Amino acid sequence: MRKYCTARIGVTALLIAGAGTAAASGSAVADPSSGAGPQSSGAAAPEAKASFCGGVAGIYGVSGTRSYKGRNAELWTEKLEDERARAYVEDITVGDRVEIQRSYKKFKMTDKPQHPSTGEVGSYGRCRNTASWHEAYIGDWMATDGVQLQIPGTGRSYAVRTCVFPDEGGKGCTKWFVDHN
Repeated sequence: MRKYCTARIGVTALLIAGAGTAAASGSAVADPSSGAGPQSSGAAAPEAKASFCGGVAGIYGVSGTRSYKGRNAELWTEKLEDERARAYVEDITVGDRVEIQRSYKKFKMTDKPQHPSTGEVGSYGRCRNTASWHEAYIGDWMATDGVQLQIPGTGRSYAVRTCVFPDEGGKGCTKWFVDHN
């Protein structure tokens, strides 16, 4: 009996360790090109990822939600340092894509969050992740790397939103979000 329990714990530990490894080696990609213009070449993406996407450490809270074609997407913003934002989606299938989109325009922060229109936001960059088999069938969720949210010491914030692109087509996004003081 004891041998069975030990083997069961060992398998569980292996699955948890495997999930962490798979999540850490996700297929996140940066695309800092404008949301309204042509896509950047594939050669620029690794350089862009280093400067535009990255850093996920922090304590996040939900700042926006959207359900679209059975997927539940959330915009996560850091709550203590207020420096980063990232996208999260659950109830996914293989090939679904999630993006965190961030404006290049800086907005003056006020006492309450702002929700500008896409026209007010203008051009934006994005970090994205595409669901692998493991993310879709084992975890049933995925997230992106983080993007910078606030510009420290300036009282300014970028606008961010989460978009989900189901494998069967279409796009659902949260409202644009500008952080507050």
